[in-house]
Amino acid sequence: MVDEAKVKYICDIYDWDGKGEIDLFFLGDVMYALGMNTTKKVCVSLGQTDEEGKKFAKFDEIVKKVGEAANAPNSSGNYHDYIELLRLYDKNSNGTMMLAELDNILCNLGDEVPKEDVQKLFAELCDPEDEDGLFPYMSFLDRLTGKA
Repeated sequence: MVDEAKVKYICDIYDWDGKGEIDLFFLGDVMYALGMNTTKKVCVSLGQTDEEGKKFAKFDEIVKKVGEAANAPNSSGNYHDYIELLRLYDKNSNGTMMLAELDNILCNLGDEVPKEDVQKLFAELCDPEDEDGLFPYMSFLDRLTGKA
């Protein structure tokens, strides 16, 4: 269930002109501010635009869109889904994977992340690679999800 008051509170932050509506360019940002891990594909299907100023929606419409996103099947993964994904790249079954593989996953699959953002993420969250280019992915995942 969606907390309507919380959605409207977040919408108010993105309502630059005080008109009671927000630019749908920021729909994904609203979802993330609400703690949702919604994919870009779901946000676009709900009306998110690629440019500012193209399309606007009233707060009540945003509440409905957030509800739809929350009910969308397979719109987000959980911690265990991420573990299973990274295990696919654990060739030695020892809790390590190649950093280059993770780089490829983040930069090229699903919601693509810009290369420079991936490099910043690695600098902050990844343990150093060993001489074979491998790093322990569980500590990275724990830091990324706030479990560390």
